[in-house]
Amino acid sequence: MNDRERERRAVLGRFLRSRRARLTPGDVGLTGGPRRRTPGLRREEVALLSGVSLSWYSWLEQGRPIAASGQVLDALATTLRLTGAERRHIFDLAGESDAQPRPPAEGCPAVGDHLRATIAALAPNPACLLDRHWDILAHNRSEAHIYGVLDQLPLERRNMIWLLFAWQPTRTILKSWESESLAVLAQFRASADRHPGDPRFAEIVDDVSKADPEFRNHWEQHDVAGFNPALKRFDHPRLGPLTFRQAKLIAAEDPELHIVARYPADPTTSRALEAIRGTEYWLDDQ
Repeated sequence: MNDRERERRAVLGRFLRSRRARLTPGDVGLTGGPRRRTPGLRREEVALLSGVSLSWYSWLEQGRPIAASGQVLDALATTLRLTGAERRHIFDLAGESDAQPRPPAEGCPAVGDHLRATIAALAPNPACLLDRHWDILAHNRSEAHIYGVLDQLPLERRNMIWLLFAWQPTRTILKSWESESLAVLAQFRASADRHPGDPRFAEIVDDVSKADPEFRNHWEQHDVAGFNPALKRFDHPRLGPLTFRQAKLIAAEDPELHIVARYPADPTTSRALEAIRGTEYWLDDQ
């Protein structure tokens, strides 16, 4: 078993333990007893409810090189009350995902001119191109204007997680900042767990943690989620209230690249975007 496989199994074990700790016996129809010390469910309870042996389940949590079939993973997902995103996550980590195989690309993928042109052409609707680390590889003028700081940041901090947690103005610009930022962090965590050993994720977590002492606590919660096309609401200091619908598109030539496009959800936002076209607010295309 190579280092990558060993780390992937260790991540699976940690994730299962984190989900087990969140459940109470009552959640699964069991009686907890008066002298219960274990937070959440015990390993033997998960094993019993999932139809596997205690030894086998313990080995799985310990990251040992054992095979986990799709049927067993499905049983664990049911026992642990996993969401759809969490269920897909354990299948991915166990090497049993039903999704299309992911390319073995490492690091920051190359960005073709056609993708940059696509991002620019979406203006006046804000749009950006993200890689698996949520690094912002390209953005159009509207996206830069919403945050106002993108073009002044060093490349290593042109990252959506850094903008959400380490750049303080985001907390007032983005309405429902806490719920919005934690939802994005859960997607980021899922991506990080799918690529154990990738140093860029650790670099981002360390950098953001220095700026936001609470970030590490959020990270250790180990929440994962998939993309949710929810409304994004901003209270922009110059443009006023903005409400966007959001779409996330995967680049066909490299599934590690995602185009995030925001488009107006109401007439007020449409007028605000049109008002800045041709004014001093526009920035040069990136």
